[in-house]
Amino acid sequence: MRKNTAISTSDEIILKLKLLAREKEAVRRKLAVTAKKLAMTATRLAITAKEKEGVRRKLAVTAAKLKTSYETLEKKVLDRTKSLEMSRVKEEAILLSIGDGLLVTDEKGNIIIINATAERLFGKKSKDVVGKMFSKVIPLENEKGMAISFEKNHVITAPTTSSPTANPSYFFMREDKTRFPMAIMATPVVLNGMVIGGIKIFRDITHEREIDKAKTEFVSLASHQLRTPLSTVNWYAEMLLAGDVGVLNEKQKKYLDEVYRSNQRMVELVNALLDVASLEVGTFLIEPEPTDICKLTQSVIDEQRPQIDAKNLTFSFLCGKDVSSMQADPKLLRMVMQNILSNAVKYTPEGGNIALSIDLAGKKNLLLKITDTGYGIPKNQQNKIFTKLFRADNVRDKDTDGTGLGLYIVKSIVENCGGKIWFKSPYGNVKCGTTFYVELPLDGLKKSTQ
Repeated sequence: MRKNTAISTSDEIILKLKLLAREKEAVRRKLAVTAKKLAMTATRLAITAKEKEGVRRKLAVTAAKLKTSYETLEKKVLDRTKSLEMSRVKEEAILLSIGDGLLVTDEKGNIIIINATAERLFGKKSKDVVGKMFSKVIPLENEKGMAISFEKNHVITAPTTSSPTANPSYFFMREDKTRFPMAIMATPVVLNGMVIGGIKIFRDITHEREIDKAKTEFVSLASHQLRTPLSTVNWYAEMLLAGDVGVLNEKQKKYLDEVYRSNQRMVELVNALLDVASLEVGTFLIEPEPTDICKLTQSVIDEQRPQIDAKNLTFSFLCGKDVSSMQADPKLLRMVMQNILSNAVKYTPEGGNIALSIDLAGKKNLLLKITDTGYGIPKNQQNKIFTKLFRADNVRDKDTDGTGLGLYIVKSIVENCGGKIWFKSPYGNVKCGTTFYVELPLDGLKKSTQ
């Protein structure tokens, strides 16, 4: 029994030793795998360390380059800043040294810069006006001495537009009560499509006005002197054509008729020059009275009827039912109607159309509108159409008798009446033509001999 027990115990020990050996082998294998993994990890770490060292060296080189670039850029920025500052100082010095008066305002109308000429012109010091509203420290007046309100002051409102605006009819009253006229140009300052302020250029035009007045007075005097002999020529030509001093043959009649028509053109020119002189000097007599606008317009149309019929023009006239008589100077109003209508007839080719209408524009104004299918006004000359002695290139050959004064006179009369005139002419389109608009106040004019 003891022997069997001993054998049994021995077998258990052997079995346990075998199991232990197997476990050791398994552990050994695991350790071997782990060691292999550790070796691979070590290899990778070595590679990573090497790569890190490479990256570190590259970063060091990059950092050195960045430092050099930063120092170079800093120097460039400093140099550029100095250059910009120098340019700004130079530009400001140039602005301040301009011979004309100059003001720079921000988008709210506050003065930023005023040059020495403007200081002398307005009798203001820079320290007293900079940072203040333009309209408050430099009030402007119109020709009649009335203060120009903020809303109507184009010099102030110019920064809201995208192009320069000229305003030659402003006056400034100094503290010593002396008054002078100014030519003014207002230009917006635009940055990235946004208006950030405005530049105003002022020039005292007292001397120019005196010269213009002297020229106008000379024209008036010369025209008056010309009127008498022209009237005499006209009178004798009419007598001869009427046969008061004997019968003329056909050849004599033809030549005399040419003399008469040429003299008539001269009379018209002299009368136009006298009207212009009167308007500019301020001696134009205004005598308003109750005037039937529709009736007056119809009489002007009747005067033009022979020319309308001769050119076979289709003519229409419409006078609004609500249009009644208004306080106006019939002489001046007739001149406006005659000039606009005669232009439409003159510059519309045969077989064309003319439409004239008169209606109310709101409760306070009367609107005259005349549309034709004529030659139109070239776009590059439309801004000159109301200037003195100007005639568009496209009509000079078609009508050689024009004076270029009609629309100038019309504009002067309309504006002196408190109205406005404008036109539209889509020149270049198939349907060209022109539409003129005249807007007049219904409350009429006050009697004046100016």
